[in-house]
Amino acid sequence: MHVPPGSAVSERQSVVWDWPLRLWHWAFAAGIAFSLYSGLDGDIGLLEWHQRCGLALLGLILFRIGWAVWGGRYARVGNYRTTPAAFLRHFKGGASGTHTAPGVALATVLLAAAALQVCTGLVATDDIFTEGPLHRYVSAELADIATWIHHRLHWAIIGLVSVHLLAHAIYGLVLRDRLPLSMFTGKKPATAPDTPHYWLRALATAALATGVTLIVAYARTLFG
Repeated sequence: MHVPPGSAVSERQSVVWDWPLRLWHWAFAAGIAFSLYSGLDGDIGLLEWHQRCGLALLGLILFRIGWAVWGGRYARVGNYRTTPAAFLRHFKGGASGTHTAPGVALATVLLAAAALQVCTGLVATDDIFTEGPLHRYVSAELADIATWIHHRLHWAIIGLVSVHLLAHAIYGLVLRDRLPLSMFTGKKPATAPDTPHYWLRALATAALATGVTLIVAYARTLFG
C-alpha cells in the first residue's frame, strides 16, 4: 500500500528532544517563572534571590548556546532556521519536520529576549538597594539604558510565554495533539533518526557555563 510522505501512518515516534535539552527546558521555565515573580512582587527581600535567579538563567542560556553548537542532533542551530513562507505553510497544513516554523520562531525570540533581560540585569541598578554584579564596569549612561530596558522587557517575555502556553493548550485540548507531551517524552511524530543524548558533552557544557557564570557573579572579588 502506498502511503503519502508525511502522513501519520508513515511517521514513527522519533526521539527529537535529548535528555539534556529536556532538563534544560524545565530548569529554564522554572527560572523564568521565579525571576518574573521575584522581580514583580515588590518585596525588597526577594531582590537578592532575583539576582541569584538571574545568574542561574545566565548559566542556562550559556549552556543552551553551547548545546546549539555541539548538542543533540535536533537541538543544534542548523535546525532552528525558518522563513516566512515556512511559517505560513505550517498554518496551511504543510509538513513541518522535527520542528514547526512557529515553534522555531517563538523559541528563538524568547531565548533572545531572556538573554537580553539577563544581560541588562547584570549592569542595571535601582540606585538604592541593588545593582548588578557588572554594574561598576560600565558607564552610568549604559547602566541607565540597561536599567530602562530591564524594567520593561519582562512584559515582552510574559507575552511570549503566554503565546507558548496558549499554543500548547490549543494543540493538547482542542486539536488533541500529543505535541505538548514532547518535552516530557522527548518524542514527536517524524520520519527522522533518534537523537543521541551526549551526556559527556552535556556535563562539559554545564561545567563551562557554570564557570563563566561564577566569574560574572564574583567579578568584584576577582577583579576589584
